[in-house]
Amino acid sequence: MPKKSDPFANQPAPDADISPMIDVAFLLLIYFIVTTTLQKNEADLSLTLPGISEADSKKVKIKQTVVKIDPAGVIYVNGEAADSDVNDRTVPVLTDRLKRYAASTALAQAEPQIIIDCDDEGKGQRFVDVLNACAKADIRNITLAN
Repeated sequence: MPKKSDPFANQPAPDADISPMIDVAFLLLIYFIVTTTLQKNEADLSLTLPGISEADSKKVKIKQTVVKIDPAGVIYVNGEAADSDVNDRTVPVLTDRLKRYAASTALAQAEPQIIIDCDDEGKGQRFVDVLNACAKADIRNITLAN
């Protein structure tokens, strides 16, 4: 059998010219950019959207409660007489008021603060009674005044 020769052996290898294909791609890209209508974003509509205000994140300040014990042993809460019976060591009125105060501060997410102003001539037992009432109301932030 005779040898067959390659008919394309003497011809140069074909090369692909991609310049026209790139031109067509750019023309299509320009066409779609020009004909596409852009929709407005929310920021372009001049709307005021609701957000978190700083006033909501601030803590509510609760006024301190002042408990005063006079020389006779009468207990005053913010200037009002609470318990005047020196022999009643359970101080029910004071305990009730302190529990309500602690509950209101818990609702406001604040810490209850008590200032105890005890007269120097008063009985020490009355001071202990006030401390026990604070413990029953679960109040731990107590300050002593002169």
